[in-house]
Amino acid sequence: MSEDRNLRHQEFLDFSGEDPSRRFAEALVDACGEQGPVFVYSARFERGRIKELADRFPDLSIRLLVISKRMVDLLDTAARHYYHPSQQGSWSIKKVLPAIAPDLDCGQLDGIQNGEMAMTAFKEAIETCCLLERKTELEAQLRRYCALDTLAIVRVFECFRGF
Repeated sequence: MSEDRNLRHQEFLDFSGEDPSRRFAEALVDACGEQGPVFVYSARFERGRIKELADRFPDLSIRLLVISKRMVDLLDTAARHYYHPSQQGSWSIKKVLPAIAPDLDCGQLDGIQNGEMAMTAFKEAIETCCLLERKTELEAQLRRYCALDTLAIVRVFECFRGF
């Protein structure tokens, strides 16, 4: 989201079957820039992945760790300031999001509808035996799911920005 509140979705998917870690780390650094908050849901998890990348790629480590320090954890905000009975005592994104943005229902997507399905689809797509037609179908489904997943974080942020 730019300072004038325009949204721009950026994504990284690599179906080459090779280790995409380096290219992903570079794309992440480029996408996050050098300043401003980076909103996440569960910073503990995200910081762990950033640390792993920083350890693997020392030449990118400073820029990666700076991203980690800029993270704003929407899970912390939810746990401190938000509750809806439909959450049933849980602050997982799977419980919070439907209360905040019921229109963002991944269950309405064709194919991939959750993170586990996305991981399974990605693994299938990078298999050498995956037919091009199937790979193209999976890529389209993954892109739709990832775009909705990103929009979900934006909607949670918009709900919480007053806290």
